Amino acid sequence: MEELIRSLESKGYSQFARYGFRELVLPLREGLQARNIYQRLFMSFFFLGGVFTVLSGIYWRTSGLLTVPAFLGWMLLGIPSTFLLVPLHELIHGWMFRWYGARDVRYGVIWRYLMFYAVAHAFVINYRQFRYIAMAPFAIISGLCVIAFCLVPVEGKALLLGLYTFHTLCCAGDFGLCGYFYIYRHQNPVSFDDANTGTSYFYAIQDTNSPVYPANNTSDVENP
Repeated sequence: MEELIRSLESKGYSQFARYGFRELVLPLREGLQARNIYQRLFMSFFFLGGVFTVLSGIYWRTSGLLTVPAFLGWMLLGIPSTFLLVPLHELIHGWMFRWYGARDVRYGVIWRYLMFYAVAHAFVINYRQFRYIAMAPFAIISGLCVIAFCLVPVEGKALLLGLYTFHTLCCAGDFGLCGYFYIYRHQNPVSFDDANTGTSYFYAIQDTNSPVYPANNTSDVENP
């Protein structure tokens, strides 16, 4: 890990943030509060899912295809069904890490926060790579929901609407971390994880003329 850090510093990078895995809620919250493209996309996808769910429920009720209790029951069943997709969600992250060349991909969970994760130990990724790694599960699973929606009966459609909406909500962390990277995008930000200590590091080429670059925004490392 020290050799990796020296390599980055030799290229002009310096650390601007460091978080324990349990503390990653801080940068993702910052990313979602920054009102950038990722915050708008997250809100738009979640809002569209909610609106489409309501309109579909009204249509199925008025057309006699599904009663309100049945609709609510199938839709709410989509929430626990989302947890069945957690392994696929994290595997997609892992596959994307490997696509970019990572060899040591690890998976874990922090039960206190019900936070599942996939990390590539000591593997540096830049902003462009990170956004594809982070967004791939949302794009693929949402796409599968759309395809399945066209093929299943009305009960399955109601379940898929609940699944899509809740899965989108669960992707807030992915959108938030992309938004966090986006804030520092002009400074070529990179990140890597130390899976042994449960720590995420963020580095960038410091621009002294940029008001967004923090002097030393590090956090106490909290091991999982």
